[in-house]
Amino acid sequence: MAVTKQNLLGKWYLKGGTINNGAFEDYNHDCSISRDFQEFFDNDILTFNGYNIDCELNEVEESNWYLNGRVITVSIPNFMEYDITVEKLTSNELILKQDGINEDTGAVEDVRYYMTRN
Repeated sequence: MAVTKQNLLGKWYLKGGTINNGAFEDYNHDCSISRDFQEFFDNDILTFNGYNIDCELNEVEESNWYLNGRVITVSIPNFMEYDITVEKLTSNELILKQDGINEDTGAVEDVRYYMTRN
């Protein structure tokens, strides 16, 4: 599937991820009946939606996003901006890759986030 803005739009539920191609770590959802998700909107807004242990939507973080090729630039106004690469996109699976720095060691890390539509 082509990496286009249209194909990214909608809800993506967090599954887990890897660091430096290590073991897959499941994402810990605090609520057993509602899962945390990210949602891409056509108006260039990206939200993270998190549920607490009581299954209440208690965290909504909004940022801006822009797609250039396979690279998504995420901008949190007056705070930070970062790039993340779409490594895989199907109708039901999204894998994002981000190069980061380990705050404890200063080492460069290769982080992958796995998401699903369902």
